[in-house]
Amino acid sequence: MERLRQLLSDVPHFLRTLVWPVARSVRNNVGLASLSIVLGFALWIFVTDTENPTRSGVLPIELAVEPVNVPGDLALSGSPVNVRVRVEVADDVWNTLSTADFKATLDLDGLQAGTYDLPVRVEPLTGRGGLRVTQVIPDTVAVELKSLFSKSVSASVSLEGAPPPGYEASIPELDAETVLVTGTQDRVTLVTQAVASLDLSGRTESLTQAVRLEPRDSRGFLVEGVSLEPSVMNVSVKIEQTQFSRALVISPTVVGTPAAGYDIVSLFADPPVITVFGPQSFVGETATIRTQPLDITGATEDVIRTVSLDLPTGVSVSGGTSVTVTVQIEPGQGTRTLGVTAVIVGLDPDLSVSGPLPLVEVVLLGELPDLQGIRPNDITATINLTGLKEGTHTVSVSVS
Repeated sequence: MERLRQLLSDVPHFLRTLVWPVARSVRNNVGLASLSIVLGFALWIFVTDTENPTRSGVLPIELAVEPVNVPGDLALSGSPVNVRVRVEVADDVWNTLSTADFKATLDLDGLQAGTYDLPVRVEPLTGRGGLRVTQVIPDTVAVELKSLFSKSVSASVSLEGAPPPGYEASIPELDAETVLVTGTQDRVTLVTQAVASLDLSGRTESLTQAVRLEPRDSRGFLVEGVSLEPSVMNVSVKIEQTQFSRALVISPTVVGTPAAGYDIVSLFADPPVITVFGPQSFVGETATIRTQPLDITGATEDVIRTVSLDLPTGVSVSGGTSVTVTVQIEPGQGTRTLGVTAVIVGLDPDLSVSGPLPLVEVVLLGELPDLQGIRPNDITATINLTGLKEGTHTVSVSVS
């Protein structure tokens, strides 16, 4: 029956668009025209209702009831109220309906402080499928109106996230230090602060932006049923770069000396370069980063050690803070001069050498550790006089 009532309500539109033009052409045959119209309209009703029947039932959604005409000196106490509705609508529209297709209101016009049972009005906001609300569940709700109460609370910003390493954010600054909380006394009393959230994740530049404040209790939970004035403020946060980076050459620090006769031939670190992070005053003026001292006193072979970097306060590095230092040590090259008494060989038995045997000066060239271990007795200087006759001769000295 309801579908029939809906279809009948569409009759004026049907008459304007179809019947009147036809009527002009058949005004000389009123009986035939009337019969055609009635039969056509009946057929239209039958076909339409068969192809797309009406569906009636309670929608599986809840509508939030909005108080309207609230007296300026009163506030609604308690939690928001939700209702459900029974509707009639074309079957192909049923599953497309949502809360956006309805408006539920509670009229508080002219009321004083007190408790009331008030009817809930639900209006469809669309005409799709002949939508009609047939029942509101529940159709009345109990409400309590209380006098408004106001107080000031502090406003603050809760920072979420942080700038990337090497950047620091200042304390956020709001337009005002306090906001006015208004509502019923039992709700306003719960509010101890107004808090806005601001996410600084990945931020590298200062910012000023609008944030929405929320009323919170002493434990940080949201308090509903109150209003804030202002509810939106601008917050400013300065973000500055405090850590700078640069690749520096690692300069190993060596103390002590190798054993006598040994020299340092090379000195290097692995890795040879490392990225440091620190204040601009350090990073901008420093070319190398030194290691903790490595003692090579008395070393006669390569020294390989893991040592820590000598990092100033406030300076960090990427990766580990230790490096491998290799000190390559080899015997030094040099000379040594020794005086060796010559030995005469091959002298004719009938002859003799006049005067003392000469002292031969021998200069040795080689690795210093080996040279330092050689004594004069380890060297032989030989003068070969084989075949020489009496007289003065100049001969070579053989050293071995």
